[in-house]
Amino acid sequence: MTRVAMMIGLALAACFAAPIAAQTASEVRAPGGFAPMQAPCVRQAGGACLPVSATVPLPVSTRSETYRLVTANAPNPAATLFGGSYVLAQGCATYGTVTLRYLGPDGVTMTALVSKTAADSTGGTPLSFGSNAIVDVVLSGTTGCNVSLSRIP
Repeated sequence: MTRVAMMIGLALAACFAAPIAAQTASEVRAPGGFAPMQAPCVRQAGGACLPVSATVPLPVSTRSETYRLVTANAPNPAATLFGGSYVLAQGCATYGTVTLRYLGPDGVTMTALVSKTAADSTGGTPLSFGSNAIVDVVLSGTTGCNVSLSRIP
């Protein structure tokens, strides 16, 4: 009976040792070389997503920024945002349509986010953006427009 118990013990040890060794030798990764699926990551300017670590910490900032997207009815070039909460404010002498767009996930197409056909009566439109979002404004039938996008620190 002792010999049978010893063989069962060795068999059980072999069953548990193989999965433990396999788990420590392998690593779970998402398709396309992205960070491991369970790890938070920080989006880089080039589009890569690096796992959070001591060398790549989560972005934390009290930085404020304001972008003039349209000045005197002339749209300015697209802006790259830090990310976070923003307020869109616009004012025009004559309204047509003021459309705020962002760069879509394909990296090519500018997608309409919000369109305004009248002045804001509440001080602006609150919006949220991820880090490195690219935005611009398109005007249609307006005169004397000024548009700004300000980050709320």
